[in-house]
This record gives sequence, C-alpha cells and structure tokens, in this order.
Amino acid sequence: MFKRISQQLFENSIRSAYTKRFQQKGAAAEGVFWASRLSQTARFDHLLAQITAREKAKRIQLADIGCGYGALWNFIQATERFQHFSYTGYDINSAMISHCKQHFSDGEQRFHLGRQPADKPDYAVFVGTFNLCHCDDYSLWQDYILRQMDLSWKRVNKGMAINITSLPEAKIHNDIFYIQPEKFKSLLERHFGRTTASPTRYVDNDATFIIQK
Repeated sequence: MFKRISQQLFENSIRSAYTKRFQQKGAAAEGVFWASRLSQTARFDHLLAQITAREKAKRIQLADIGCGYGALWNFIQATERFQHFSYTGYDINSAMISHCKQHFSDGEQRFHLGRQPADKPDYAVFVGTFNLCHCDDYSLWQDYILRQMDLSWKRVNKGMAINITSLPEAKIHNDIFYIQPEKFKSLLERHFGRTTASPTRYVDNDATFIIQK
C-alpha cells in the first residue's frame, strides 16, 4: 500500500513539474529539464548506437518511456544511420502526449498516454526519464525506477536501455538523482539479468546501461 501511494505521489509531482516547465519553456530541451540540446542529442546518439551495435535485425522497434515532446523521434527521423528504428512514445503527462499528437503527422498512432508499452517492442528505452527526482529518499526513488522498468521488462522482446545521471558516489543533489555506475549495474543485473554499462559519450556525469534478455 505504501509503495502504491508513493507512486501516486511521485507521478502527481512529475506531471505537475513537467507541465509547468513545458508551459514556460515549450518544446525544447529545457522544456523537459535537460541542461541543453547538445547533451540531449548526445544521450540519444549514444544510447541508439549501443543498441545498434548489439543487433543484426534490419528493423528495431523502440518504445520510448517518458517520451516528453517527442525529441527522440525527431532525432531518429533526422539521423540517417538510425533509420532502422521504428518508434512509439509513451508518457504519463497528457500535455506532452497532446503536443505530440498535434505536432507529428502520425502522432495519433505513434504517441500514447501510459507508463509501459502497449505492444511487444524489441526495446524499451528510458532516456533521462528518472534524472529529476521527486523525493529526498534515495532508496525510495531507486525502488520507483525499478518498478517502472519492470513494467516494460515484462513486455519487451529483447531488452531495455537507460541513461541516467551518475557520480562516483550515489546521491540526490539539487533534485537530481545520481547513481554510482558499478553499483547500479549490479542492481540491474540482479533485478533483470545481463547488463552492460558505458559512460555516455560527450556527456559529463552520465551513464548508459543496456539490459538484454
């Protein structure tokens, strides 16, 4: 019961924070609490490259969990070497999903309100989804992350990918959740299975993890 109530409180806080920020900054990296467009696209590039390096399939179906205003889909469409990805976006924020459905010509089919894939994608991806922390209890937020990832793990065919802010010491600082890379990798391995980790290229204090079935 406590964890279910905690999730409701977290998600109410998430919706409120992102709706307010989006109204202030609009459909831009800063509108979803990214430090810059440069760091946003660097995370996209690194995560997609890591998945591509592990797959021989001509098409890879992605579910973007916490898709925001659809920036990852914009990036995929604009980047020739990632045209082998098909994409569906999910977010718990109705304002974000409404924007995506209006902004993209196929938005009604491609973007959905929700916290997990509705179909069976190859990979679910979480690109900075959990960086902004909505509590001051590290263990509680970490548990929330694992619970949300577990919802997608049950549906994916091949695996998941996540990038997340990191430091040599795990902590919450200025409302940002920082993992310690080696410990977080071990946690993912215990909870899900085979996991690889790498520093996110061109982004300080950020790590990317690929989890495969």
